[in-house]
Amino acid sequence: MKVGVLTLTLLSAVAGLAMAQTPSAPPSAASREEGQPPGPEVRYVCPGGTDFGAHFSKDGDLATLMVAGHPEIELPRQRSGSGFAYGDSYYELRGRGREATLTAAGRSMRCHAAGRPGDPPRTFTGAGLTLTLLPDGTFRLRERRDGTGEPQFDLGQWTQEVDGGVRLVLRGSLVARRVFRQADSGRLVADNGTELVQTATADKIDGRFRLEGLYRDAQDGGLFAECFTGRTFPVAPGGAEPDLERAWMEAAPSRDAQLFFQILGRFSDDGQIEVDRVLNLKANATCPPPAPRSAALRGTEWRAIEIDGERLAFGDGLRRPTLTLNDDGKFSASTGCNSVGGDYALDPNGLRFVAGPMTLAACPPPSDAVERRFIDALAAVKSAQLAAITLDLKDASGKLRLRLEARGR
Repeated sequence: MKVGVLTLTLLSAVAGLAMAQTPSAPPSAASREEGQPPGPEVRYVCPGGTDFGAHFSKDGDLATLMVAGHPEIELPRQRSGSGFAYGDSYYELRGRGREATLTAAGRSMRCHAAGRPGDPPRTFTGAGLTLTLLPDGTFRLRERRDGTGEPQFDLGQWTQEVDGGVRLVLRGSLVARRVFRQADSGRLVADNGTELVQTATADKIDGRFRLEGLYRDAQDGGLFAECFTGRTFPVAPGGAEPDLERAWMEAAPSRDAQLFFQILGRFSDDGQIEVDRVLNLKANATCPPPAPRSAALRGTEWRAIEIDGERLAFGDGLRRPTLTLNDDGKFSASTGCNSVGGDYALDPNGLRFVAGPMTLAACPPPSDAVERRFIDALAAVKSAQLAAITLDLKDASGKLRLRLEARGR
């Protein structure tokens, strides 16, 4: 089902990106293959564009795209040489690993999957703090300061930053930024030394949250676009929901208007917000702009765009070197001519690659020279920095050896 307003929403985002750059249960093993989407439910983050959700049917034949407050778009599966592809005569979604490209009316925007789609929620606890990371890239947190008093609840988005080692970064409603170093044995270590240990079962963090966001009344009920998670939730009937709807109807200039509310509410098991109390209405307020988010280091196919500061030019059948890191400490790479795999380690001491056997096909010029430079640069890597869809790999002296870009299609 398509409606003009959704088309315009996507097109405006895609057009803005096109002007800014040159166009160019846990999951089964099959769902983790390169040709499959990264999970059955995926939240795609599109820098410079409109974030959207995607549901992939169990048989893989249908993708349903969801943009907050608009009708759903259903896309059948298409043939794809590599990765996955869905589309019709107007929309197309193509991806590989956690990266994807959404195209509408011939205009494209690059997106990447937030969180760890398809994985179960993970809970960490320690020192009066309980943190649950949800697979869509959002978190919920319960904190008892000094171990006494009423708990405080926070929510927001989590992401990973790579700067040598891996850091977990929380951006929430109560604390703008919390950072934890990811240590071994499922531990998170804060800057002050506080350790959180992963629990055997997930805690859904049930409690009353102070929520801020944009509310509108839709045909099938109210929708609340929460600011700090960046997610839109249906509002459950009952409780203070009639007060919220009434306040919106009295202040909204039109049926399509979204107004900024502060409420107290809980999350139901079926993903709705149950409103306990309406705290405030600020008709002219809006959510703060979201913080920039990067592609995932692991599970992304990275394509080399520079080696030792020299930008690579490819054509006439030449293939670009690629690199993929998985969640189990293994990597796979293509030199553009041969394939190589091996182990990698990423910890507070940096990033190191240990290559294993490589295929031995004869590489014609200039592919042979590119292969040698790529392998030498990979062996010298000691640190990584990740920003948006660009991954920089540096040696011990800090020299940039490889610059790679996340592959979207």
